[in-house]
Amino acid sequence: MEKSTQETVLYAFIVSNVILGGCFCLVGCLETQPSEIRPEFLQPIAKAASMKNSTYSYVTNHLTFTSSEYYGVEATLDVYGLSLQPGQQSEGGIWITSGDGGSSSPIEGMHIGWHIHPRLYKDSRTHFYVGWESDLSSPPTGCFNMICDGFRNLSSSITPGDVINPVSSINGNKQYITVRIFKDKTSGDWNVYYGLNSSPKKVGYFPKSLLPAMIDKPVQLRLGGYVSHEKPTPSPPMGNGNAPSSGSAASVSSIKLIDADGNDLMGNTNLRYYESRPDCYSLSRIDSGRFFYGGPGCTD
Repeated sequence: MEKSTQETVLYAFIVSNVILGGCFCLVGCLETQPSEIRPEFLQPIAKAASMKNSTYSYVTNHLTFTSSEYYGVEATLDVYGLSLQPGQQSEGGIWITSGDGGSSSPIEGMHIGWHIHPRLYKDSRTHFYVGWESDLSSPPTGCFNMICDGFRNLSSSITPGDVINPVSSINGNKQYITVRIFKDKTSGDWNVYYGLNSSPKKVGYFPKSLLPAMIDKPVQLRLGGYVSHEKPTPSPPMGNGNAPSSGSAASVSSIKLIDADGNDLMGNTNLRYYESRPDCYSLSRIDSGRFFYGGPGCTD
């Protein structure tokens, strides 16, 4: 085959791979680096699913109205293991974000909890995580754990990204994490606490300067689950893969809303809720400070 013909065939092969979403490799495909992986904060009222860069994301949350009444939240979550592929992500946790959830409002935020993220960790184990993102700049900034300059770790025994082991059995013993995040009234920093089957201890903080849109502004609190997947990988399970109607779904319990003075108020009353795909992922009403959430996945 002549050189020009070979080049034409090679070019056509590369283009067809790109169009079909494949990866053409002479030696090996380039992998996404951890520093390139950022958390994503969905605008809960704006749209049913994020489809950024062929990544489909779904969220199931209870959430507060944006107000100046609450500046933190604490909750206990049972944690599970899932067998996920690179390109899939599943998490349960709590979020604090700026803005009112409208599609036109810039958003900044932090979230903490447990997740399974094979592309980030190169495994399918369950990890304690923290994350932050700011959409005020272009491109947006942010990262998980301590991959970039953001979260300040103060603990000698707990590090964001730590593996959680063991995890819960759906019909057996449960393992729990308790996470707490709130705004310090004096410094304005956002303190993060974490405990595995124990009371939460301080891990570190997000400096207030990291998230300027949240300085002296009302915030929104969210609790629940989030999943994402990149085509062609399938939609992953949320929680433990069971829907609340099954009677054995993952739970969020012992919910406490934290006011501007650092006082805890039990979250026994129902909050607003948002389910981007209730046919795939759903949640129950709050009863005695607890609700259930999750689902097996979607066809999209």
